[in-house]
Amino acid sequence: MEKVAIVSLGCNKNLVDSEVMAGYLQAGGYSTVEDPAKAQVIIVNTCGFIEDAKVEAIDTIFEMAKYKQSTCKALLVSGCLSQRYPEEICAMEEVDGVLGTYEYENIAQIVTNSLAGKKQIYIGSTAHYLDKFVKREISTKHYAYLKIAEGCDNRCAYCAIPSIRGGYVSRSVESLLLEAAYLKQAGIKEIILTAQDTTRYGSDRGKTEFASLLEKIALMGFEWVRVLYAYPSTFNEDVIQVMEKYDNICKYIDIPIQHTEDGMLQKMNRHYSKKDVENIVSRLRSSKYDWALRTTLLCGFPGETDKDNKEMMKFITKYRFDNLGVFAFSCEEGTEAEKMPHKCRKSTAQKRCDSVMLLQGQLAHELNARRQGKVYKTLVEGFDKENNLWFGRCEFLAPEIDGKVYFSGEDIEEGQFVQVYIDEAFGYDFFGRKI
Repeated sequence: MEKVAIVSLGCNKNLVDSEVMAGYLQAGGYSTVEDPAKAQVIIVNTCGFIEDAKVEAIDTIFEMAKYKQSTCKALLVSGCLSQRYPEEICAMEEVDGVLGTYEYENIAQIVTNSLAGKKQIYIGSTAHYLDKFVKREISTKHYAYLKIAEGCDNRCAYCAIPSIRGGYVSRSVESLLLEAAYLKQAGIKEIILTAQDTTRYGSDRGKTEFASLLEKIALMGFEWVRVLYAYPSTFNEDVIQVMEKYDNICKYIDIPIQHTEDGMLQKMNRHYSKKDVENIVSRLRSSKYDWALRTTLLCGFPGETDKDNKEMMKFITKYRFDNLGVFAFSCEEGTEAEKMPHKCRKSTAQKRCDSVMLLQGQLAHELNARRQGKVYKTLVEGFDKENNLWFGRCEFLAPEIDGKVYFSGEDIEEGQFVQVYIDEAFGYDFFGRKI
């Protein structure tokens, strides 16, 4: 039996695609391995969203190509980069086949073809493949992502995703509940709902149905249900009320606002205003629940001035976010922003990013101090031998993107929930002890 290794790059949505591919490969008679050195076939599942992601993808392809001198018989490239530049990727002599973003249910046959020496481009399927259930191979421990939709309809001026993955397509409720049940049976403690625009779910069928879907999943008995990528204009009171109704839904929301100034939001083609964001943050901060808020900001968009950047920093000082990511503008071909005048220098954009993150570090430290002296339910994720401490996450921390809780204690096992008393907060991490 030939072994296949999948190297997954980019976001958690790409990770789900890699897990789905692994499921189809196993159903098609192949086995999967983590170590590319032990594989006869290597698949690089790429991201092609911004320039840095493209560079990482090309570097990874060349890195994996080295195994063709020993164990690897075929190197395939999938994902956003191959969907965006199929001819260019296929022209690389190191590559033995290219498949786009929606070809995953055909992956076993594509691997068979590549092993037979057929170098081809496979593009043309649709996002509806997601409604076909497959026992995806879960690559994460204790938590798993549930991708509820594909593509995007927002058409933000800087974003190439609609041209890569197409318009917004919601998965069927039935397929999502079936997959969620599979994840529950597999022992997943935390299910994380994700999409390019999660709270828009159902809009392509004529009615936003995210609140209803979220309630159905909350009733399935997961210890934690987490929501990522809530677009500000579709994160409404109906959704908030469902999130506050159920104890197992994390009082945590990732709501990427990208900017705070109305002029910049309009240029970016974001469909909300500064006031809309203020209302959301004020609503959550005034709740009886201790909400944790995460956001993403973009610096250096064409036309952004120093004043815009300073106003953004004033905004996040007033309306504080527990966690915040910031990115420098990447000019992507085929986007509206590519045509816009008054582009910032890369060095200027990066300097603004650095200033925002320096401020955020101070703000997060002050926000995190409110956690000290309190006890939180914590999912145990492992043991740090170097520091002789266990580590895990509370509901106010998402995996991969936020910090961790480090704690001491006895009679602890990975994957269980324990109560941790928070003694101190340093940067984005917390330190305490099991009680």
